[in-house]
Amino acid sequence: MNESVAGSPKPEKFKEPGRLFDCHVRLRDLPDQAKTLTLEAPTKEAAIQKLLAQNYMVIDVREHDKKKGAFQDIFSTASASSAKGPVRSFFSFSGRVTTREAIFFAVQLSTLLKAGIPLLRSLEIIEKGIANPFFRQVLGELRKKISGGGTFSNALRSYPKVFPWIWVNLVEVGEATGKLPDCLEEIAHYQESAARIQQKVITAFFYPGVLTVAVIAALTFLLLFIIPKFSAIFEAQNMTLPLLTRIVIGASDILRLHFFWVAGLVVAAVIAYFYTRKIPSIKMSYDKAALGAPLFGAILMQVAVIRFTRSLGTLLRAGVQILQALEIAGRLVDNLFIEAGIKRVAQQVQSGQGLGVQLEARKIFPVFMTQLIAVGEESGQLDRFLGLLSDYYEDQVDTFLTRLTTLLEPILLVFMGGVIGTIVVSMFLPIFQLTTGTS
Repeated sequence: MNESVAGSPKPEKFKEPGRLFDCHVRLRDLPDQAKTLTLEAPTKEAAIQKLLAQNYMVIDVREHDKKKGAFQDIFSTASASSAKGPVRSFFSFSGRVTTREAIFFAVQLSTLLKAGIPLLRSLEIIEKGIANPFFRQVLGELRKKISGGGTFSNALRSYPKVFPWIWVNLVEVGEATGKLPDCLEEIAHYQESAARIQQKVITAFFYPGVLTVAVIAALTFLLLFIIPKFSAIFEAQNMTLPLLTRIVIGASDILRLHFFWVAGLVVAAVIAYFYTRKIPSIKMSYDKAALGAPLFGAILMQVAVIRFTRSLGTLLRAGVQILQALEIAGRLVDNLFIEAGIKRVAQQVQSGQGLGVQLEARKIFPVFMTQLIAVGEESGQLDRFLGLLSDYYEDQVDTFLTRLTTLLEPILLVFMGGVIGTIVVSMFLPIFQLTTGTS
């Protein structure tokens, strides 16, 4: 829709001489309705300031080109139709956007929008400076969708693998409240903290994981290739073998003679686990059992607390209503058992109950956390206390993981040495009997 601002309620503001600009805008209270205004102003910056003063959300401002004339609407329509679906390119099938790239994008876009640069121009500037070809293509398609009249949040919704759904929710809030730059900052802070805690967990369990794989590989090699050679020697000597040796040779025979069955059972068990996790009731049982696991259950609970408090605080600061924020934060915890408890808490909050009191009544989270949330509610500083809680538990997780890694390394090394040593001893016991002549 092409309108002239001269027809607006305050035409006198646009009477000053200057250049004509085609302004693609949306009203802040009607973010889904985009329109194009023709505005006269001495400079592009002046045009943007006038639009902002009239409560418009500026998408793009370009100098009016008379040569385009009647063809402008045709090109706009073509752009809108091409934005209906993502354009495939050479990089589409293998493209990936890292968390670090997404965070940097949010920070850059927030900075440019705060500087008064329109959304489309900001995306264009960022696109030119991105090295990742796939991400550059995604940003180009975002610009096409927005220039065709779509909202930024709807454009992001088309790329769930690039922009998590929390992006869509916060950007939607930012568009509705006129605080898009602030919401983008909150997105960057949230993803930064989420990536940091995830990296800590991965780093802590990387070395123990490598040792575990090494133990399994060593055991498999010994049982498949080394033990059978000793077994053939003992059988040729017609020896009476010790119990430990018979157990080890029996395990070797089972693995060697029925290797494909054993491997198939292991693969089937893994596939069954991941398949059953798609069933909500079974996944909830898995998640509940994981929280009760010795040693690892504690760290899973602390990570859940960090995710919940960090996301809930981020959403509340961005202006999301408490019930919607609880729903989103519950999903971000990534534990169905805890999510179900948070949903029940949200129902009580909707009826007027306090959040901290209900969380404590459900006994989902630690008492320390629920007490501080209750204090935050009473003081009217819930988002601040949520931030303090997430920082506190992040420090706790960091300390816990450091200690756990320090303990796991020697434990796994002792276990690995003990298992391999047991196998070696079981093979040498008959040899000692043979050389000493005992039976």
